[in-house]
Amino acid sequence: MKTKALLLALLISVSSLASAAPSTLNFCTGGEGGFYQDLGKAIGTSITKNTDIHLNVLTTGGSVENAELMKDGDCDIAIMQADAAVTKPLPTDVKIVDGHMEQVYWLHGPSGIEDFGKMEDDAVAKKYAFAAVAGSGALVTVRNWIETDDDYKGAVIVEFDDWYAAAEAVAQGYVKKAGVTVEIAGMLYIGRPGKITSDITEDFGTQILIGEVNDSSFANAKDANGNPLYTACSVDSKLASGLKTSTFGSPDTYCLRAQIVYNNDWHQGDKKLRRGVDKGINSIVKAVR
Repeated sequence: MKTKALLLALLISVSSLASAAPSTLNFCTGGEGGFYQDLGKAIGTSITKNTDIHLNVLTTGGSVENAELMKDGDCDIAIMQADAAVTKPLPTDVKIVDGHMEQVYWLHGPSGIEDFGKMEDDAVAKKYAFAAVAGSGALVTVRNWIETDDDYKGAVIVEFDDWYAAAEAVAQGYVKKAGVTVEIAGMLYIGRPGKITSDITEDFGTQILIGEVNDSSFANAKDANGNPLYTACSVDSKLASGLKTSTFGSPDTYCLRAQIVYNNDWHQGDKKLRRGVDKGINSIVKAVR
């Protein structure tokens, strides 16, 4: 009898520990001083206020690194692009909710290609390569698009360490790799409308143009919740961060959501905690949509 009582007490103790609220909220955001960091701070503060939970805001390289950290269990909540959330490995038990809208910019130089869709042409694809920043959300998107449409199979991507180096190659229209000259068609940049990084606009603002993404191949893709992953939109010339457009009016492109991803402890634990998370995310996200 004593053994049964002891076993029951142990089970109750373990159950209590399992349902106890976590003591720390590790929130993975983005680069130092960036919008993801500010958004993560705001959401995290809203969740943890009036609790004993410590908020730990982690600055990261963005969507790709956040997915890796989430998979490794190093962050409880993370912000990432919707296509990163659907293509990068994540824990099996996560909840994903929509955040603010982000815009896909196709940026090219005077000698580049003004329409991303023209890279479907074999003659064009053999001549030009895409520029991309290693580990960026834009690299996730361009790779996803290449996988989505067989006409882009074999497309060449040249990766750079940062946006400045990529923008330099796009502006001059080529880059030398291992002594070989590679012509650059352009690059994708993804961010809030009107928020293109100064690494692109300050030194290359007179050389880089905003083109368009005129390809319907991506319209049927779905996000992790079964909703449209990419939605047709256009680049408002008033929100071009000072860059000029290479097409008349507002270039066609696609938009996608940033999403907030959080793990089991935060969406299936204590009811009060779940409500706090939902309220914290919804109140902040609605303010920035």
